[in-house]
Amino acid sequence: MKIELTPDSAQWVEAAVAAGRFVTAEDAVRYAISNAKQSELREMLAATEAEGGSHSAAEARRHLREHRAAHAAPQGS
Repeated sequence: MKIELTPDSAQWVEAAVAAGRFVTAEDAVRYAISNAKQSELREMLAATEAEGGSHSAAEARRHLREHRAAHAAPQGS
């Protein structure tokens, strides 16, 4: 897959790689996507709790681990 970043996003990626936060631009993009996914999961959990549902911290951590494992990139990619 090929993507085109906005100039601001490209600048962030380049600066983060130059600063040594990431080895490659791909690592930086993966990090950003992972954070976006985690944010979505937190929002979903908060909405569920607001609607009267409840999840223990252990249940939330288990769900997050399962979600990460199911969506992890194959090694070496």
